[in-house]
Amino acid sequence: MNSVFSRSSAAVLGAALLATLPIASPAKPAASVLAVDWSLTPTQIAASCKTSVATLKRRIDTLVAARSSRTFTTVVLPLENASADFNDDLAAQAFLYNVSPDKAVRAASLKCSTDAGNVLSELTARPDLYRALSAAQASGTAQGAAQQKLIALWLTSLKRSGAGLPDAQRREFVALQQKLTDYQNKFGANLGNDESSIAITAAQAQPLPADFVAASLKKTADGGYTVPVNESTIGPFLQNETDPAARKAYYIAYNNRGGEANVKLLADALATRDRLAHLLGYQTWAAYVLADRMASTPQRVQSFLAQIDSAILPKARQERDEDVALAKADGKTTFDQWDQTYYENQLRKTKYTVDQNEIKQYFPVQHVIDSVLAIYQELLGVKFTRANVPVWQPQVQAYEVADAATGKPLGRFYLDLFPRPGKYNHFANFPLIPRRVLPDGSVRLAEGSVVGNWPQPAPGKAALLQHGDVEVFFHEFGHNMALMLANEPYETLTSGFRQDFIEAPSQMLENWAWDPAILKRVSSNVTTGQPLPDALIQKMIAARYVHYALQTTQQILYATVDMQYHTAKPPVDTTAVWAATVAQTTPNQYVPGTHPQSEFGHLMGGYDAGYYGYLWSKVYAQDMFSRFKAQGLTSPAAGMAYRNEILAPARLQEPDAEVRAFLGRPMNPNAFYQELGITPPAATTQR
Repeated sequence: MNSVFSRSSAAVLGAALLATLPIASPAKPAASVLAVDWSLTPTQIAASCKTSVATLKRRIDTLVAARSSRTFTTVVLPLENASADFNDDLAAQAFLYNVSPDKAVRAASLKCSTDAGNVLSELTARPDLYRALSAAQASGTAQGAAQQKLIALWLTSLKRSGAGLPDAQRREFVALQQKLTDYQNKFGANLGNDESSIAITAAQAQPLPADFVAASLKKTADGGYTVPVNESTIGPFLQNETDPAARKAYYIAYNNRGGEANVKLLADALATRDRLAHLLGYQTWAAYVLADRMASTPQRVQSFLAQIDSAILPKARQERDEDVALAKADGKTTFDQWDQTYYENQLRKTKYTVDQNEIKQYFPVQHVIDSVLAIYQELLGVKFTRANVPVWQPQVQAYEVADAATGKPLGRFYLDLFPRPGKYNHFANFPLIPRRVLPDGSVRLAEGSVVGNWPQPAPGKAALLQHGDVEVFFHEFGHNMALMLANEPYETLTSGFRQDFIEAPSQMLENWAWDPAILKRVSSNVTTGQPLPDALIQKMIAARYVHYALQTTQQILYATVDMQYHTAKPPVDTTAVWAATVAQTTPNQYVPGTHPQSEFGHLMGGYDAGYYGYLWSKVYAQDMFSRFKAQGLTSPAAGMAYRNEILAPARLQEPDAEVRAFLGRPMNPNAFYQELGITPPAATTQR
């Protein structure tokens, strides 16, 4: 997942950037990263946030009050500059609520993030600013593709933020957007602060991996253990726990994280979004969101999802039946949803003789980090150097990025990979500061952070990863490189792609985690230092698509639930919709008493009416991968073409144009359907 809300998901375009002529001042360095203070106190966060908000408002007031002619230089550049400076000023203040070890700092940061999102909602809904931008566009003073794209994106953003509405409706729109920002931030904070756990006995702990017990579980006075229920424990626990009662307790706790508070926040958000959509003339929130996406309409998305689901459901049912058969052989008379992960793991261990506990001995954390970074360096022509700079927590690692051929600096990234109380509880890349050119011609380089929740190391031992963790790291680091290597002059153009393409580059890079030569490089037995044996690699690859159809129907479930939530008329019974959609789209069971939507952060964190994008972009990902399959996964030629044709232009070009330039032809969906193991339809809704 690429986190696209460094301040707030309500920030519409997010902080843009400035840039003018590329004439560097001799008093300024040609390129530099921003020195960010990660040690801010709650008082400092509150004060600096208040100042930055006031400064942004004042600068926009000055812009629209100016009597000069409305041109690209007098309107668009000052707006871009003010927005990007606002992002720079609050890089720490609006991010720390995701990662700070200090609860008071997180609370102050959350308020700042909310305030920042609110002021952006207010400013991007200003009709006087919209009129100024419209006049600047009409002046014809935007020179070249970058300037023309920049003004078009800003106008789209303001129009979609209510700037063109009559005054009363505009005020209502802004107030509702601010409510939505508050709901979204509270939802995320509830998940980050969730401390769900279950109690198990010593006997129930016995089948769990010893290093997992030592590192992640807490012993209790009665000889049992407390198991924290979060992203770092779900895999090891449900894969290995032999007691169905313990699995059930964990499953129910996991699918109720965030609790009733988050269920209500989601319902409130759905009602608010529906009203916002209607204010702008759309029938549903999904229609509003998709009008600015590649997919265009809810109907096209629903057809796309239904088409895949219909083709893959028979295979998914067969895969679930394999688990049911294993459970019956194990003496179970029922097969419950909390059994699925365990028996899928048993299937891998028996039919494919793949044991995740054996495999993870080859993936000590630091070796994985070092080797994955080395592969990215080779592939993309970059160089990473550990940086001795301030960080927000001692386990965080910082790296400088430079172009390998020229030594030219490109940015800095942070790796924050282990769980702790209050921290963002999933795995994502946060684009803190996108690249931009400053008014004096110098360059403000990109800064980002990969935030994850890998298992903590046991005392005196290296932390070990499952292979799935390695695959996720390839994915999220791909987002990080998209941030570092975007090479346009304006922050609005370097801050990502269209939302339903944004996952495609990183999904493509997941394939590296399955290549035999790459697996040799990223593995090193924690005891012997030897790479994965060839025989074990072949077993892993043979088991790659175990339950792939079943897992795909789960993704279709999430995307379909998302669409149904955002096309229904409020109030929406989100639990009932979830339960009905499980039965409609998957062979799985809904477990009464659970509320999976309460921990489904994507619905509130920027993927609302957009979760389909994971499958949509996978179509592009697998087709792009075809070039690397032909030329080699570490081919410098293919890597530099990918860097130059996909990453460097970022938002300057539309995704279809970038993919066409990279592949030398239009996108073809056949590779996606072949990966699913189904026959491509004669015609698809994707094209």
